[in-house]
Formats: sequence, C-alpha cells, structure tokens
Amino acid sequence: MTLSEQTKTIQTFIISHPNVTSISDSDELHKLYTDLIDCLVDHNHLYYIESSSIISDKEYDDLFAYLKKIEELHPEIISSNSPTQSLVGQVSEGFKQAKHTIKLASLENTYNAEDLTDRDERIKKILEKSFEVISASSVGAEIQTENLKYIIEPKFDGISVELIYENGRLEKAITRWDWRVWEDITANVKTIKNIPQKLKQPMDISVRWEIMMPKSVWKDINKEREENGEIPFANTRNAASGSIKLLDSKEVAKRWLVCYVYDTLCHSDLKELESESNWSVIANEYEAIHLESLWLPTYPRKKEVNSIQEVVDICLDQQIKKQLESEDYDFDGLVIKVKDYQYRNILGSTDHHPRWAVAYKFPAQLASTKILSVDFQVWRTWIITPVANLEPIELSGVTIKRVSLHNFDFIQAKDLHIGDYVWIQRSGEVIPYIVWVITERRQDIQPIIMPKACPSCEGKVNNVDMHYYCSNPQCPAKLKEQILHFVSKNCMDIQWIWDSIVDILVDQKIVQNIADIYRIPEQSTQILLRKFPGIGDKKVSEIVKEIEESKQQPLRRLINGLGIPHVGKKMAQDIVQAMVSQQPVCLEDILHILTDRDFLITVYGIGGKTLDALVDYFSDTQNQEMLMHLRDIGMKFRVDTNGYDLYTEKKESFSITGTFPVSRDLIVSTLEKEGYIFHDNPTKSTQLMLIGEKAGSKREKAQELWITIYEGREILTKQFPILATIKINDISDKPKITQTSLF
Repeated sequence: MTLSEQTKTIQTFIISHPNVTSISDSDELHKLYTDLIDCLVDHNHLYYIESSSIISDKEYDDLFAYLKKIEELHPEIISSNSPTQSLVGQVSEGFKQAKHTIKLASLENTYNAEDLTDRDERIKKILEKSFEVISASSVGAEIQTENLKYIIEPKFDGISVELIYENGRLEKAITRWDWRVWEDITANVKTIKNIPQKLKQPMDISVRWEIMMPKSVWKDINKEREENGEIPFANTRNAASGSIKLLDSKEVAKRWLVCYVYDTLCHSDLKELESESNWSVIANEYEAIHLESLWLPTYPRKKEVNSIQEVVDICLDQQIKKQLESEDYDFDGLVIKVKDYQYRNILGSTDHHPRWAVAYKFPAQLASTKILSVDFQVWRTWIITPVANLEPIELSGVTIKRVSLHNFDFIQAKDLHIGDYVWIQRSGEVIPYIVWVITERRQDIQPIIMPKACPSCEGKVNNVDMHYYCSNPQCPAKLKEQILHFVSKNCMDIQWIWDSIVDILVDQKIVQNIADIYRIPEQSTQILLRKFPGIGDKKVSEIVKEIEESKQQPLRRLINGLGIPHVGKKMAQDIVQAMVSQQPVCLEDILHILTDRDFLITVYGIGGKTLDALVDYFSDTQNQEMLMHLRDIGMKFRVDTNGYDLYTEKKESFSITGTFPVSRDLIVSTLEKEGYIFHDNPTKSTQLMLIGEKAGSKREKAQELWITIYEGREILTKQFPILATIKINDISDKPKITQTSLF
C-alpha cells in the first residue's frame, strides 16, 4: 500500500470513529496506533528530508492529534517510535549530526481562533495554582492573571534552525526535526547574507531562527526549473528547505535565502542573572532590545495586546491576513506568546510544545474542482508538459481554469485521472497546485496517457527519465516558444513581437529559426506581414525598429535568448563577466571561449550539465553558422557584464525598488549604458539604492546592509544626471512609504 493510500485509509477510519473510546477491539486499536505512527513517520520524512509533502498541514495536524488522543487514553501502549516522543528518521545524506543546546520543541497549532479563549482560561488556572508557591519564593512576584499580556507575531512559513554563537562568532547551525540531534548545516547557513558571522559583543548565545525564501526569488527559481524541465517547488517553504540542504554551498548562495531570529534559547547573560530578583524583567526586554544591539536581525512586525479578546479579533481580521500576504515572505498564520518571561517559566512545556505559545494557522486556501481534460504543451526545451483543464473555480480572488501537471511522475504520484475531483491550493501569490485527489467522489474517470506523438508536429516522442520530449528539431510549437523567449524583455527585448505575431511568423513559415527574425526588416517580408489582419504599417514599423535596435544588445542577453538548457539570465551574465578577462575581439574568440571546458568550469555556478549544454551548443556547426550570419547582418556581440561595454570604466553597483513615472527597466538600462552595475536584489556588495513610490522589502534590506539610499526628484537627478533625459524628474520629493497597520 502506498503512503497516499495508507493515509486515506486512516483518514476514512478516523472520520467514522471521531471518538477514540468508540474503538472497543484492542487488536484493532493497536493496529491503528502502529499504522498511524508509520504513516506520520513517513510524512515527516517527506516534509523534513525530501522537502515535499502530499498532505496539507491541517491534515497532518489532525492525524497527529488523533495519535495523541490514543496515547492519552491508553498510555500503556505508547511506543518510543511515536512522533509524540521523538521524530524518527535519518539525517540527510551528506550532512553530519549535531546536538542542540536544548530541546527544540515545536508549537502547538490551532485552526479555530475561538479556541484561544479556552486556552487563555487554562493558562490563568495554571498561574493561579502557582500563586502560593511563587509568592513564598525569593522572587517575591505576584501573579495577576487579569493583566495577562500577549505578543502576536507573524508565523513564518520556513525552516526552523538553531544558531550557536561562541565568543561572538557563529560556530554551528542545526536544523530541527529530532528535537535533540539533527543536521549540521553550518557551511550552507554562512552563505545567507543577513546572518552575522560575528556579533557586536563577544558572548555565548544560542538563538532560534527561521530560514525563508522571498516569494520574488521563489518565482524566478520556479520559472527556471520549468524551463529546465524540473518540477517547480510547490511553495517557498519547500524551496527554502530544498535549497538549504544542497551539498554545494555555492549553489545555496544563489538562492537568496534570508533568516530572522525569533527566540533566544540560552545565553550567558541570563544564566548569570538567574539568581537576581529581577531576572524575568530583564529577560522580557532582552529579545526586544539586546538581540538587535548584537546585530542579530529580527523581523520588525509584532504587536503587544492586553487581552485574549484582542488576540481573537486580530486572528479573525481578514485585512491583517491580506497585509501579510502582500509581504515578500510567506506567513501561514500568527504566533501568540505570553509576554512575561516569569509566566513562561511557570507554564513550562510538554514533551512536544511550550504551553506559553501557540500558532494560529490561517484557514487553508483550498478549493475542490474537476479535471475536465488534459492538454499537452511543447516547451522550447522540447519537453512535453501536461496541463489540466479544470471546471473554473474561485480561489483567493482568482479564477483558476488550468493547472500544470508537471510530468508523468507527478501524475502517477498523485494518482490523477480525467474526471477526478481534486483539491487545488493557492496561498497568497503561490501558483495553483493540485494537493490531493478526492477519491470518494470518483465516478467516471479516464487515465491520463502521455502522447506517443508530439501534439504539435506529430513527431516521435522520447521518454527520458521522468520527461517526454519531442524528437523533431523542426517542431513548430518548440520554435514558437524559442522565439517568444528570444524576443522577451530579458533577452533581445523585441516586445512588439508577441504571441499572435509569432503564430503568424511560424505558421506561414516566414521564420523557421531564430536568425530568420532578422529577415523581417526586408521589404518583401514587411509587405507580406501587412496582409494579415491587425498588422498595420505602424506595427510593422515598430517591429522593424526594435529588431534593428536589438543588434546592439550585449552578449549576455543573446546567450540568455538562445535557450540553452540550464542557462538563464544570471548564468549568462556570469559567463560574460568571466569572459571579460579573456579580452575577446571577434566572434571566433567568443566561440573558442564558450567551448573551452577548462575556462567554463572556472565560472561560478557552472556544473556538469550546464558545462555539457554550453559546449554542445556552441560546438554545433549549424549553431555556429547561425551566429556568424547574425554577425554578418550587424549583430555586435558586445562583451559586457551588466550593460556596460568591455572598455567602459566600471561605476558603482545599484539596485532599485518602488514605482517611477517611467519603466524601471528603462532606468536600469539607461544607467547600465553609463557603466553602473545592476543588482536585482541588494547585497553586501551593492553600493546604491534608488527608491521610488511604494517601495517594498528591498528598502528595508538596503537599510539593514547600510547601502546608500537615493530617493526624491532632486537627489536622484543630481546623483544620476542621465536620468533627467528620460523624464524621470516627475518623481515626488518624498515618496509615500506604506506600512502595514497591524505590526
């Protein structure tokens, strides 16, 4: 029985036996208990080790809660293998074991905000029972439960990790699964830019962090994975987990992970203060003030409230949920903590979670719909991708009609059929994703069969690993995707050639390869294009103009536009940047460099697959002839890094955020031509930050990295006079920065 089948069987049993006491047969109970343990252990392995999951958090929590009910009623059968006792599994291959300074417990989850009121009453009862003991102690504090205060923070949807500093230096980073011992990921964590390698003070401290991947980075990575025929990450949490466990730290550095501290586990200062009467007061202020003074980054969104009713109101406020969804990080709920450290100490913890904190999880954004049919699309890498057509369904304010099925392995793993009802998930800006098949609703279903012939050209389909490829190098569907990529904004920037134009160019055999795009300016081709509906003189004129201008594009854009497997925008940029030192003066020099394995292997980030793809492409005789043809018709092949010519003096690096009266791409390209180096995201090496209206999270990141910030009309145009030539001087002097109202 597969894990999905086993899970469904257990879920069905639980639905029919919601009360554990209704299970009278001891053998049946024992079998259910052991099956439930095996099921949860396997799901933990998928979640923590494989960075994937086939059930939702809510489904997992329901299974875990039922396991706890069995153990509460029948403690005599509790197994040491139970996830309530410890998380059973093996450390990922390639990583060593490491021991946590203290046990790293998880938070108890709740999906019902009203349950928080009951929890508040239980907390007050525990504190009241402790009153006599506390008042008689040397501490001399009074428990005033009517004044119980809470702190509310956004709940990160990332990877929990312990960071250990010794004498102020980062010594160890350990993931959380088994609560006492797990994976040493120190080398990878040291690549995360906002984690300090050295604290301001030489002290011993252990802190708990959350590693996350920004949604903007996740989108770019998924786009590249889809282009390379890989399954996209379902969410930012899986992407962060998969990234932090890469065996090559250089690859981890490219994933733009971020990390924020949210809890102090132990530190030398508080150990020394334990005998002092005011230690809990000092502890209360420690995280809010002392952590930041140590240069430990904390997320600035939190709120203190004076009653449990305020907590409930905030949890149910849909506007707050929308505010968090607008951030560049994923949050799956709110964390509610008792504010006072003395109260936390009294409340203590269970074997699994602290009693003084709870996670309120936002309701899962799921909707059920039906798979009506499946189309097969041919991408520019020849991969044939199945796409499901759905009964239209509203989810998170968006109508979902289609969803990618990625590849045949995905179809088999999810047991998908035409006619199946499925759960679709979409959280915030996350792409639609099939979470689960609703097998109970199955009636008339048909298997999804991968085509034996290409749906576009009827060429032979080859199956390699999990992917299906069209074997026809002249496949029109593949050519259309290649052209759309070649003319896109990040490549040759011929934006007047869009989908409908490409259909005409390929279907009418006007363009049969990328180089044919440069035949469009020929008079005979222009006359032919004007015969098609919707293509007038102005449109043809603009297309011709942009094609001629594209001949001046730098080499990095051309390499990106060629559609070489495993080579995207960033890789093309890195290759050309490394190429500058070789000082190529002609196309033959460039081709020699791009087929030189000894040179290419020195370029940061190039692995075996990318190396083979580059050498294969630029060694191919037809590809070489195509590039020489482009040279002969005027392509410049400018060897630069970020838009400045090989012999142009390098200037400062910059990043940009917010909106401007003109396109940000135009601002970037204008400054690049002047020699400035553009960074998509600000890093420690970024020197300048340009800020417009409604600046996003990059502004805060620039402030954290102490990057020089320029905003407002006079400052921008004074620092960058060239911007005045593109009518940017309409920027207001003081851009309005919107802040979320809750935190």
